[in-house]
Amino acid sequence: MDYRETYFGKYKNYPIREYILDNDKNLIVKILSLGGTIREINYKGKNRVLGFNNVDDYINLRTYFGAIVGRVAGRISSRLIRIDGVDYKLNQNEGTTCLHGGQEGFAFKAWEFEESKISDNSVSVTLKYISPNLESGFPGEVTVFVQYTVYDDDSLSIEYFARTDKPTPITLTNHSYFNLNDDLNEDILEHFLKIDADSYLKLDEKSIPVKVVSVENTPFDFRNAKMIKSDMDLSLETFKYTKGYDHPFILNGEKRIELYSKKSGISLSVETTEPVVVLYCSNKLEKDLLLSNGEKTFNYQGVCLETQWYPDALNQDFLPDNILKPEGEYYSKTTYRFKNISD
Repeated sequence: MDYRETYFGKYKNYPIREYILDNDKNLIVKILSLGGTIREINYKGKNRVLGFNNVDDYINLRTYFGAIVGRVAGRISSRLIRIDGVDYKLNQNEGTTCLHGGQEGFAFKAWEFEESKISDNSVSVTLKYISPNLESGFPGEVTVFVQYTVYDDDSLSIEYFARTDKPTPITLTNHSYFNLNDDLNEDILEHFLKIDADSYLKLDEKSIPVKVVSVENTPFDFRNAKMIKSDMDLSLETFKYTKGYDHPFILNGEKRIELYSKKSGISLSVETTEPVVVLYCSNKLEKDLLLSNGEKTFNYQGVCLETQWYPDALNQDFLPDNILKPEGEYYSKTTYRFKNISD
């Protein structure tokens, strides 16, 4: 097990560090203090996620590559939210919605180093961010810790902890764009995907949930593994606004997702404490952005598996809310396990 850190760049007056977790076998994970961003996941000598080489691209291009998303991941449909009889005006950074915590979301903040640990079978780093009261309009000062741990079995876990001094909504996730091919210049449409979910959330034209729908006899049935492109018919009404998969799936009890590239033989198994995974296939990724490996971006280059709470839960009566209170503590954990099927 090995831990090291390097200087990556500067944001405002903050030096941005890169923390490197290496299990001395097959898995190396590189994490930035900017946004708690996973910049690279190197497995079997190849990077398996999209990322940039400089601070400015992460700030200005707003792709959310590998970032911690908060205070509330996903879209909030209303400008005003009411908590305990008080109205709070949110920052609307995507038309009439508040996306991924607004313009001042966690993805664009300099996080503090809290601690690193090494044991016989794991290496970890913990980052901290204190979100001030009314940041992006959300009530309460929220203290967040995120711990990244690489294990000797080629797995990565992300654990999220948060406390608040006022009732506030909170939903955290990681926004990594996975591509399990050996070449990031190949798309993910032929990746095989399995999601343990009997239902998904139907969305309106602004990608706001309108109802829970069974996946049976729909393009959203991933209960048996299939290629991502198999049922992604862009002429269907359901993909009119999203241009592909950008939908929340309500996970069954096992809460497991499996992704596999036949081209490389690499698989990724995801397990989570969260009730939902948002499947996003980089349908609207801006083209020709320069990636860390020298390649350029294009649509369907990466697949996001955003494990989280139900989106827009505050505004939808048919969904449970995501209010964290001062007497409570937010906790979430997602584990990503890599494997070479051909081994």
